[in-house]
Amino acid sequence: MRALIYCRISADREGSGLGVDRQREDCEALADKLGWEVVDVFTDNDLSAYSGKPRPAYKAMLEELRKGRAQAVIAWHTDRLHRSPVELESFISLCEPLSIVVRTVQAGEIDLSTPSGQMNARIVGAVARHEIDHARKRMVRAHEQAAAAGKWRARRQVFGYTKDGTSTVPTEAQAIRLAAADVLAGKSLRQVAREWNEAGHVSKGSAQKWNASSVRRILANPRYAALQEYQGRIVGNGNWPQILDRDEHAALLALFADPKRSSRLGNERKHQGSGVYRCGICGATMTMTYTSDGALHYRCTASAHLSRQGEALDAWVDELVLGRLSRPDAQMTLETRDRDLPALQTERDGLQSRMDQLAAMFAEGDIDSSQLRRGTEDLRVKVARLDEELADARSVSPLADLVLAGDDLRSRWEALSADLRGQVIASLMDVVVLRSPRGLRRFEPEYISITWRV
Repeated sequence: MRALIYCRISADREGSGLGVDRQREDCEALADKLGWEVVDVFTDNDLSAYSGKPRPAYKAMLEELRKGRAQAVIAWHTDRLHRSPVELESFISLCEPLSIVVRTVQAGEIDLSTPSGQMNARIVGAVARHEIDHARKRMVRAHEQAAAAGKWRARRQVFGYTKDGTSTVPTEAQAIRLAAADVLAGKSLRQVAREWNEAGHVSKGSAQKWNASSVRRILANPRYAALQEYQGRIVGNGNWPQILDRDEHAALLALFADPKRSSRLGNERKHQGSGVYRCGICGATMTMTYTSDGALHYRCTASAHLSRQGEALDAWVDELVLGRLSRPDAQMTLETRDRDLPALQTERDGLQSRMDQLAAMFAEGDIDSSQLRRGTEDLRVKVARLDEELADARSVSPLADLVLAGDDLRSRWEALSADLRGQVIASLMDVVVLRSPRGLRRFEPEYISITWRV
């Protein structure tokens, strides 16, 4: 009889696959004892019963059975084959009409061609599922207790810390402190990433080089301020060494949450809601991601608490913006918020001209250095103040352009870049994505909260 062997082991922390090798040896020995020919061996490594992740090798084995390449399946135990009653029922539906024989090293033969055999398989499967559910509850409770006690919780070594979290890695910790200070002072995240790559700092758990997003995740992580996070909430203090002080961490979070300052960090948004829409559970910003089927969804950046259909949410927000800017009082609202760009620029040019005149007079010997210094000190302060006002005024200039667009409002809006649309949205409203009922797949506006700023 031709047979297929299936092996699976979960939680292979060392990546050695030894558990799978032992399963395979025992299954091959059973095939020799039965006199069966092993056609192929299918292996899924480190896929637990908890995760629910797809098992590519298991699916490939089922396809081979459908093609008639084998008449039997060998596994180490039934719980290696099936992780849920739903999987078992699908397996029975496949094996019964094809008279597939199932043998296991530990549980013997499973006769799925008879009602009694199917009943026994279902009972064994139900018991296994019961054990899985209880183990999951114990694991969740253990995580809750560890979090409440402020214990270090990390499966892999974390950048900046030793593997057990009891001490810092001095060079990495110093890099994090310096990066935090530099970013708060105006340096872009991309520049920090380049410096870390050039310095040879390695991103733990990943072979990829540092980029703006990964640096941002480090600087925004409450772990570095010795804060214990559990399921997206800060639940207490951690008992590990602190790399960033709490005030610095809070300042970084405020910086990352401010859409007006996002371009300064070197992260021009590609989707209008990235960094603008917020998670209704933890308050973190959301970013656009692709689902497994290629669809665009906004997802919480802190811990993937929520996701929502990206195109549908953007289209709904677009209509809100256009409706608000079409109202008769839109220009009045803008006049109370916006600044007169030409007037600010004219004033700044005038001050710069006066400084140029003083410099020319000094070059001609008409005034001495002390007179030049006294004459330019006050002018430089005024120019710096105007430069800040001009920068702030320009940040809302897309809004001014839209308000004055008239009948061309929609076409002007659609012509704006995603980054500029995001700036306009952030200046007009707060968009918060709320938790929706489990199983709801279509977009429903009632699960989006809008708070108008103007």
